[in-house]
Amino acid sequence: MKDEIIKDDALSTEIASLRETLRTLRSPGGCPWDRERTLDEMISFLIDEAYELLHAEKSGDADHLEEELGDVLFLIVFIHELMLERRKTLLSEIAARAHEKIIRRHPHVFGNTSAGNETESLAEWERIKKAEKGDAGGGGLLSSVPSNLPPLRRAFALQKKAAGAGFDWSGYEGVIDKMHEEIEELRHAVESGFRMHVQEEVGDLFFTVVNLARVLNIDCESSLERTSDKFRKRFGRMESMAAARGEDIGSMSLDEMEALWQKSKESE
Repeated sequence: MKDEIIKDDALSTEIASLRETLRTLRSPGGCPWDRERTLDEMISFLIDEAYELLHAEKSGDADHLEEELGDVLFLIVFIHELMLERRKTLLSEIAARAHEKIIRRHPHVFGNTSAGNETESLAEWERIKKAEKGDAGGGGLLSSVPSNLPPLRRAFALQKKAAGAGFDWSGYEGVIDKMHEEIEELRHAVESGFRMHVQEEVGDLFFTVVNLARVLNIDCESSLERTSDKFRKRFGRMESMAAARGEDIGSMSLDEMEALWQKSKESE
């Protein structure tokens, strides 16, 4: 049985009300901060809020997730309002264009082609996208990946694009072997003392780890964020244990700190 479709008849009314509030904020008698914002600034804020939305999803707090989604929605309306000052394109027209594109790029659902799995679906999407853009992108398949993405996301996007064209590992084992190979190359680079070579090999190792995360279907940014949080908590417990003994962790030897680190781990 299909999931019940939830209707939201109040959506258009709430969006219109939100827009009116925004226009009040940007009016001569409104808020100076909102009035002075630029399109570039608001797009940057949208990126920040998207990360906060991701963090809220990982927290498992439904109310927090809804709040952050609301912030993203407000910024989208804000950005469109700024766009209206340059070109009178209605939000409904933008939504309609996006809707039409989604249908056009899913002929295996709304047309007469077929896709039996995710790989075939992505290949169909890329084929249609490439046909739409022609040679405008210049530089081939990977040129469509924005160069200003955060480094981990850009690495992931490049690898995913290449994998969609069939340039991929047959399994995670090959990536792990490659990772060990990169570690050895990094070791040799460090021993050579040539800093630029070391930097290059560190980048290669990062790139391979991102590839491993992709092959294992792990979000590399979320995984790294979780590990960073774990490290912060463990180090905080180390500081607390040291303080309970009347000691400053900064004055301890490495062996003493390692002993506290192990105790901090065991407490989990």
